[in-house]
Amino acid sequence: MRPRDAPESGPEISPRPPEHEQLHRLFRDQELRCGNVEEWSRPHLARLAALQPGSFARLDGRLVGAALQDGPELLLAVAGNKPPERTAVATELLSTHSAALECWIATRNPDLAAALSSHGWLPSTVDLQMRLGLPPHRRPLPSGIDFVDLTGPDDAALLIGAHELANAAWGVDGSADDFLDRFVRPASYDPALWVLAYERGIPCGAAIGHLLQLPDALVGKVASLAVAPRARGRGLGAAMLAELCHRFASRGLPLAQLGVHEDNRSGAPAMYRHLGWEQVSSRTRWQSTRV
Repeated sequence: MRPRDAPESGPEISPRPPEHEQLHRLFRDQELRCGNVEEWSRPHLARLAALQPGSFARLDGRLVGAALQDGPELLLAVAGNKPPERTAVATELLSTHSAALECWIATRNPDLAAALSSHGWLPSTVDLQMRLGLPPHRRPLPSGIDFVDLTGPDDAALLIGAHELANAAWGVDGSADDFLDRFVRPASYDPALWVLAYERGIPCGAAIGHLLQLPDALVGKVASLAVAPRARGRGLGAAMLAELCHRFASRGLPLAQLGVHEDNRSGAPAMYRHLGWEQVSSRTRWQSTRV
C-alpha cells in the first residue's frame, strides 16, 4: 500500500473501487486484445468490484491499473503507453494479491508478463479465440447417427447423457452438478442451441452454444464440443459444429466464436482452421508458484 503522502510521480495503490464505467474502460483494451472473452464483461467487473477485495492504482486521480480477484483467478489490467511504467504499476498491484493462483493476460503483453514473472508466476495454458463468419457450409452426419432435440419431458435424461459423454470425451470425472452449473443453470441456457448426437440410442456427441454480447458484436458462443472416443474420425465434430452455427445464423447472428487450448490433444485448433475458423487473439494463463 502506497502512503498518502507518496510523490505524485508514482501511482497510489488503494482498495477504493472506481466508478463502474472507469473500470470497464480500463479493462476494455485488455478484453479486446484477448478476443472479446466474456470474463471481462461490464456486469462481471461491476460484481467483482462490489463483492471482492480489489486493488486500484491511480495517478493524479486517474485510474491506471486494477487487480480484481475472482476466487483463485486474478483479473489484471493496466493503462498507459510506456511499458516500464505499466510493468511498475502491475508489479505493485500483484504484491497485494498473493493469494491468487492464476491470471489470464493477452499472450503478447510483455509488461504484464514481466510483472508476473517477477512475482514468481509461470506461463501455462495458451487459449486461442477463434471466429467464423455465418452461415457455414452444412455437413452430412456420419451414417447411423442422428440429432436428438431437447424438448422438455426427456431433458433430464438427455442432460445426464451429455454430462457422461463430456466426461468420457475429455477424460475427466466431473460431477453432474458442476456440469449443470456451467451449462444449464446460467441465464444464457438455451435448449435450442444444444446439438446432441446419438448412435443406436447412445449419446456420441454434443455441441453446446449460447448467445453472447461482446463489446464488438453479438456472437454465437460455442461453449463446448465433445465427441465420444468411439465416434471420432468420422466427421461428427465438424457436422455438429456446422449445425450449431446454422442455428446461430437462424437467429440473425453474423459471427460464431469459440476458445480452444493451443495444445489440445485432439488437434482441435487444426480442425477449426480447416473448417474456416480464424484466430482473433491468444491469451496465456499464468499460474502462481505459491501453493
